[in-house]
Amino acid sequence: MPLPHALPACRGALPQSRARTDRGRGRPHRGLPPARRRRMTLVDASPGRPLDLAGSAYERGWQQAALCPDMVDHVRHAIDHRLTETASAIALPGVRDWIDGQRRYTSAHYPDILEEIRGIAAGFGVTADAIFIYLHCSIAAELAGMAERAAEGCTSFAVTAGSSSIVAKNRDYRPEHIPIQRVFRHVDPAWTGRRILCVGSLGSPGNFSSGMNSDGFAVTDTNSRTTDHGVGMHRYFLLTWLLVNCRTVDDALAAIRGMMHTGGGLLLMGDAVGAVAAVELGHRSVGIERRAAGRVSRTNHFVTPAMAGANLVDQGYVASHANSEARLPAVAALVRRADPEFGADQAAAILAHHRDGKGEALCRHGGADPGHTISASVYETGRRRLYFAAGNPCAGAWQSFDFATN
Repeated sequence: MPLPHALPACRGALPQSRARTDRGRGRPHRGLPPARRRRMTLVDASPGRPLDLAGSAYERGWQQAALCPDMVDHVRHAIDHRLTETASAIALPGVRDWIDGQRRYTSAHYPDILEEIRGIAAGFGVTADAIFIYLHCSIAAELAGMAERAAEGCTSFAVTAGSSSIVAKNRDYRPEHIPIQRVFRHVDPAWTGRRILCVGSLGSPGNFSSGMNSDGFAVTDTNSRTTDHGVGMHRYFLLTWLLVNCRTVDDALAAIRGMMHTGGGLLLMGDAVGAVAAVELGHRSVGIERRAAGRVSRTNHFVTPAMAGANLVDQGYVASHANSEARLPAVAALVRRADPEFGADQAAAILAHHRDGKGEALCRHGGADPGHTISASVYETGRRRLYFAAGNPCAGAWQSFDFATN
């Protein structure tokens, strides 16, 4: 499926006097114009306007639909499609018990994310329970042994750059998220001045793909199927929790070591003092690669001694796992060979890499490739700036975002 060059328009901020959401009706996503390819450069990236969400967790969740009323049907479609796709897994007693355990754990350890989900549900006219289950569909499918329907890949790396770091990601995700992905800017009075700039999807809370806080700490995730699941902090929720509560990579690693996780997925992170790390999440164990100064890369499988034995490779995931194993040496080599004075332009060029005899493609276009890149992000932690490309990064349609009020 060809991908868009720009995000569908929403109102950038909600008027102060607005008290209720307008219920809009968008049409289901049909098709998008082909991407144009040009040489990578971020010098001329146009200023982007993020979706500004301000207030309590509930208020920020509700504002998604209030600011984007034309996306209501798109969000409902994405939720309904995923719930229908995984209905047989969700119905299994063992999976239902696990989801119930997740609900209790999240209520005890991160009630704010449940409040944000409640606000999202109220805005889009769905139940909070439906959204909570929707956010657990991928792991539910793994617990049930369900074959993969659509590859949830992603490639990410973090590089020390001068006295700070650059964290970058290609988001290889489900096509129904193309029209609903956004750049968000969150402000909450409970965060005592800390702000969040992140890439995610309407209908999902907080940092649903990648993000950075106003301290210059950035974190991304990639999917990785595992045999090591249990009740704990869901990766989707952890992404936001880390940005709300951590200033540095070491802050984040200490927190991660101190909590229980659901298991599954990887995190790439960097901070404004140059530290970088990759984290492989399991329920019983966590694998960590940390560098005070250096370069780390990941695709969609575990490689640390602590987690390499916990990769789940079933009949429905063989092709995607093989692709991940091919992409990892490709991205690692590109990052390793990059100029010592690593910059955002080099990060963007790596994300735009196609298969050329020097390794598997990182910028993915579907077809024979099991994945499809729907956006790319480059975070400059020192400058507190995000460069974002909606669609394939090879098209060069980059925008820049920061914490300044537009």
